[in-house]
Amino acid sequence: MSNESASSAHRLSGVPDGGISDALTIESGLEALRSSPEFDGTIEPLEGLETLESCEHIALFYRDRAERFATVTPFVRQGIERGERVMYVVDDMTDEEVLAELREPDDPPGDEFGTDVDLEGALESGQLTFHTLEETYLRTGRFDADDMLEVYAQAIEEAREEYPGLRVTANTNFVLDEEATLEEFLAYESRVNELFKGEDCIALCHYDCDRIPPEILVDVIRTHPHLVYDDTVCHNFYYTPPEEFFEPGESTRDVERMLYTLVDRAQARAELEETIDELEASNERLRRFAYVASHDLQEPLRMISTYLQLLESRHAADLDDEAQEFVDFAVDGAERMRAMVDGLHSYSRIDMADDEFEAVETDDVVTGVLNGFRDRIDGTDAAIAVEDLPAVRANPAQLEQLFANLVSNALTYSGDAPPTVEITGQRRGDRCVFAVADDGIGIDPDHTDQIFEIFGRLHATDEIDGTGVGLSLCRKIVTHHGGDIWVDSEPGEGSTFWFTLPAAPLEC
Repeated sequence: MSNESASSAHRLSGVPDGGISDALTIESGLEALRSSPEFDGTIEPLEGLETLESCEHIALFYRDRAERFATVTPFVRQGIERGERVMYVVDDMTDEEVLAELREPDDPPGDEFGTDVDLEGALESGQLTFHTLEETYLRTGRFDADDMLEVYAQAIEEAREEYPGLRVTANTNFVLDEEATLEEFLAYESRVNELFKGEDCIALCHYDCDRIPPEILVDVIRTHPHLVYDDTVCHNFYYTPPEEFFEPGESTRDVERMLYTLVDRAQARAELEETIDELEASNERLRRFAYVASHDLQEPLRMISTYLQLLESRHAADLDDEAQEFVDFAVDGAERMRAMVDGLHSYSRIDMADDEFEAVETDDVVTGVLNGFRDRIDGTDAAIAVEDLPAVRANPAQLEQLFANLVSNALTYSGDAPPTVEITGQRRGDRCVFAVADDGIGIDPDHTDQIFEIFGRLHATDEIDGTGVGLSLCRKIVTHHGGDIWVDSEPGEGSTFWFTLPAAPLEC
């Protein structure tokens, strides 16, 4: 698509939907990395970078094969999945070695090219093609920028007839050989940006940081609008537009660009620090408001509940059935509101507590919790198993609250059968990992995040009693101790709540 306005419209449409491939843009190219399990890195968002010049040209800086293909593999596989033409220029590897890297690690044995992306079919159809240096960059026996631009222009023209876009990826170590001059190659890299402008075409160039000298890499950085380095995608403020590269006065412009980049960065960091200070102050005010409000609401709610109960006990004979029903609703609502305010007060009190933790014997805490639940355990014929638990650094009261909420949760959501609960824990380095497992009704995995939100209930109050604060309080306590909490569960299969806490120092 060479029409500029049509291409611009495509750029707003994003990644494919319903199997229809949209325009090939830097956004869709980055989506391949964002959605890939192989690329476990950071992708700088494009939002808020309107002044940054952008085009579909990415430089990948790598130090080993694994780092290289963590980016190349999802880039190529996404192109095939989207139905685009994929052109791979092979340098220091064979076609078979590249194909081995393009296969996902979890592709089933015996399926040579994988199932989710048909690499073999793409090869047979000509959608995926491999090219040697002699067929591309060194077609005339030495590197010629005009000739290589003609190669890509022809590839774009051919791809336009049959495919929604052209995706190019190539290694560039040949710049170290005698067939190419550095100046001509860098001028070519800069001119590629003009060639791709307005076209459904994207290129990923690979640069070996250990083999290519730093003085060359500096100019490589200047000629690519987008970079991948150290598992991070960066949008390049040091990028030099083609019309300026190698032009008179470029050194002056380069210095000015770098200085303004540093100025912008300094101003942005100062503004960020000011924003962080304002957010911290605002959060502190909100924490104090929640604490004071939940504390002060307890007394009027208690008064409402008390006087409603007095009205019911002293004047029950004067109330008809409808009036009695109204009083019952009011008492129940007041009691539930008081329980929610009590839970909110406990939740906000975590923020107000100091961070002075002490060594706590978890076994003793759990024993005390189970003693507090003795009547409930006996009344439901619950079976509770506890293994030897490691000591932790914690606030003792909060640790007791944490285990009490998880045990109560296991007893509450046990279903019709007598509850079975198992509490385990292990020390792993400077952390302790605990689990509270039950064989109850379980949780739909789609809702496991919701249960940790304050008042995030999955059941109506007439089905299972509760305020929806207990698990959010657990997460608050664990987070306050610098740990993590999560759940493994399936409906009807029970639930296991895992959490980590700092380990107590080992005795000498």
